[in-house]
Amino acid sequence: MKRVLESIKNLAAVVCAAVLLFSCEESKRFEIGYSDSEPPLPPVFVKYKPTYGGVRIFFKAPENKDLLSIDAVYRTKKGEERWFSVSYYADHIDVAGFATQEPHIVELYAVDRAGNQSERLNIEVEPLQPAVEQVANTVYCVGGFSSFYINWENGLMQSMKIFLEYEYSDASNVKHEKSIVYTSREAEERQFIRDPGFSDKYPVSVKIRVEDEYGNTSSTFDMGQLRLLADEVIPKDKWQIPATNDSTIVNRAGERVNTGVPMGFFDGYEGRAYMMIDDIINDGTFVNFVHTRGYGRTGESRDGNTPWNYIIDLGDYYELSRIITHQRYRSSGANEYSGREDYYRNENVGKYSMWRWDEDTQAWDSITTNIITFPLNLPDRQYKILGQQGDMAYMHPDDPKFTKPTRWFRYEALASFDDQYTGINHRCVSELTLYGRKAEGY
Repeated sequence: MKRVLESIKNLAAVVCAAVLLFSCEESKRFEIGYSDSEPPLPPVFVKYKPTYGGVRIFFKAPENKDLLSIDAVYRTKKGEERWFSVSYYADHIDVAGFATQEPHIVELYAVDRAGNQSERLNIEVEPLQPAVEQVANTVYCVGGFSSFYINWENGLMQSMKIFLEYEYSDASNVKHEKSIVYTSREAEERQFIRDPGFSDKYPVSVKIRVEDEYGNTSSTFDMGQLRLLADEVIPKDKWQIPATNDSTIVNRAGERVNTGVPMGFFDGYEGRAYMMIDDIINDGTFVNFVHTRGYGRTGESRDGNTPWNYIIDLGDYYELSRIITHQRYRSSGANEYSGREDYYRNENVGKYSMWRWDEDTQAWDSITTNIITFPLNLPDRQYKILGQQGDMAYMHPDDPKFTKPTRWFRYEALASFDDQYTGINHRCVSELTLYGRKAEGY
């Protein structure tokens, strides 16, 4: 037995020594000041796949012990060199930024830890349509309620700038020309354009242009003239909300009907239920928002992973057109120098559904589900401006129109902004504002 134990100890020592030796050899790849004069072998080209404005080159990396990366470069017609690099663990490299579909020469080579470069392989490639043209061809605009939206797709999720120019006449027939630039990496994005001067009396003329991070630009596209629709803010002076866990409403006949969906709990911590419809937007200087404290659908559990519902008696019958959601900025203590704070993160709702009570079917009628767009890579100040403006959505976004008449509206919070709109911390909203028109005959 003693000999067996000694053999096991000796074997363990050999294994540990081998692991340490391998670790030491591998760590040399990242030593500061590590150097040699022997260049690595070049990678082996396998194939390439064309992409929009680029190519994906597949290769086999050489087996040099000090290999660091596989690099690729090409030169534009202006003589600019564009360089791309991937880890030696990869089996492909993405090259982007081509301005045309013409054949291009890409140089592929290996780099070791000392900075030595291998022989360069000249690979002739033909990319697909430039990315800026591909994105520009997906852009479309839709006229809506006192506003319009621009929608585009960006399948490769490259950084793109969307230049939007629009021209309109206000209600007094005074002309205005304005421009906006959006920066985006989203696969699909929709941006609403609101302007206090918009009027349903006159159309809005729109033009767009797309530019990528490499300076390539599309031609300017004329999106034509958009006719806008008119609606009004629904006054809140007659609005009422049920008590927590109350799932009943009063129908046109004055009868109480159980809808099966209870009002949520909103008096957690500093929050109060009435603050969501008091026409006061939380600016961070004082408390004005609802807080569910993590309670779920029934108000009996602190499982924040369940939806919660906020139900509003509008006081009369309306046809709804759009909604503006204002997020919580912060509890208190904000000043003019405060930045982003809670906007588009923390406990704010990022995804929600909207419902209307249908008295003909005696059931909640789904209107739509909306995701509040999370703006990427903006300065804190810009997040603050967008958050204070509020996030707008149409009741029928793909075909802007009014809903059927209703007196009861339900806002169902589904998720926070976290984890691609699956986060469970959807606990706060500052204010809801609804637009539409008075329903006739009710």
